[in-house]
Amino acid sequence: MEVVLDRDQFLKGLQMVHNIVEPRQTLPILANVLLEAEDETIRVTATDLEVGARVSVPAKVASKGAITLSARKLAEIVKELPAAGLTLKVGESAAVNLRCAGVNYRLVGLASDDFPAVVPAAPPAWLTLEAKTLREMLAQTSFAVSHDESRFALNGVLFVFQPKEIRLVATDGHRLAIANRGVGHGLSGVTGIVPRKAVTEIMRVLGSTEDVQIAITENQFVMQMPNFVMTARLIEGQFPNYEAVLPKNHPGRLAIKRTALVAGLRRVSVMAEERNKPVRFSLTPWKRTTSSSN
Repeated sequence: MEVVLDRDQFLKGLQMVHNIVEPRQTLPILANVLLEAEDETIRVTATDLEVGARVSVPAKVASKGAITLSARKLAEIVKELPAAGLTLKVGESAAVNLRCAGVNYRLVGLASDDFPAVVPAAPPAWLTLEAKTLREMLAQTSFAVSHDESRFALNGVLFVFQPKEIRLVATDGHRLAIANRGVGHGLSGVTGIVPRKAVTEIMRVLGSTEDVQIAITENQFVMQMPNFVMTARLIEGQFPNYEAVLPKNHPGRLAIKRTALVAGLRRVSVMAEERNKPVRFSLTPWKRTTSSSN
């Protein structure tokens, strides 16, 4: 295997997938990324067996092939290389030579045969929406995801596809966050709990201009963009009936500027040092008082 590619494009591709790799693995090959070269492309794949991602980077492929290399070390090396053409050549015994503008590195990888396959499911239909919209919805809900591993059904964000709407829901048992967005052509009756790690990685890689396609199958969440695909195993279990705790009738309603509310919360939260220490709202006609103590 021998390829020539642009250092900046390669680094961007590595950065899109290498956070998925867990540094401490019982299987050494899971600390690596899979590099596959063919058809004027090098594909970079990472997985922890729960979440997987693959990005395609343009390359001049002199000879096709595949190898796995340490995700952390490869990213560190490429980050320090100058912005120029990079040559990657695999020799005997899985030895890999990297050359870039007079800089040379030699790494020893592992054969690609034992690398777990990252195979996106073939969903019957996709939901297309703006990347910015999906990122906003995740930001509005992911903060409420539980970190209590014993309540595994709460360790992710619930995706609910409806005919004209997509809904995201998260709760840790104390907080409940719901985000709704209208869609032109939705999917009916499709739901799945996407794990916290996948949610974090989705938010990290999403841009602000492109469209994304997402889908949920029986046990997998899939997201794809041009030259990129991510998969995640859905969390098994029953998400709580969050609609049962939503108030049906509100005795009163308060309208307030968002900036004023955020500023007030920032000031009083200085005194609310504990993780779940409450902030008290006192509402009277024409006045809202926010307070906290430790």
